[in-house]
Amino acid sequence: MALVYEKARLKELIIQNALFVSLEPITLSSGLQTHHYYDLKKVLSDAEGLRLVAVLMIEEMTKLGDAKSVGGLETGAIPIAIAISRESLGSENMHSFFVRKQQKEHGLGNLIEGDPVEPVVIVDDVITKGESVLKAINAMKAIRKSMLGVVSIIDRGGGKENLQANWKIKHVSLFEDKDFEEVVKEKLSKLQV
Repeated sequence: MALVYEKARLKELIIQNALFVSLEPITLSSGLQTHHYYDLKKVLSDAEGLRLVAVLMIEEMTKLGDAKSVGGLETGAIPIAIAISRESLGSENMHSFFVRKQQKEHGLGNLIEGDPVEPVVIVDDVITKGESVLKAINAMKAIRKSMLGVVSIIDRGGGKENLQANWKIKHVSLFEDKDFEEVVKEKLSKLQV
């Protein structure tokens, strides 16, 4: 099913609400510096944006195989995994989970919260080098869960190659950084005036 309208609408929401452009360099979690940042929490906290992400990611996930659960590293993956799980109700009925950055020091001491039923798909909002995704992959490998691949909203570049080289994990993304290149250039030129 081609979701052309949904993808165009999500891109529009990202440009309007989540694409931040600055003359001053912005440091990403990967340590790289850039003049643009995707604050996708602003899209994921909006009902329309969250539903669009879920619908589009489910579409991409089906290309990887028959996933039974979806999740990833906190906090970026949490709203995505829950939205996909909710959207799958009645068809795939996918479980959701998330991986903590650090194991809990109280209660059951969980590193993984929720129910990662095999096969698993790892999700994330933005991938640059794929370090956050690799933490989630390592957690799944530690409990011997089979994975179909990784789906992200935006691939800033390098993540796909890193996942393929290190783990032989398939990675698909709704958008690539180059899909926003013209908008970034336009916003930067307006800031330089």
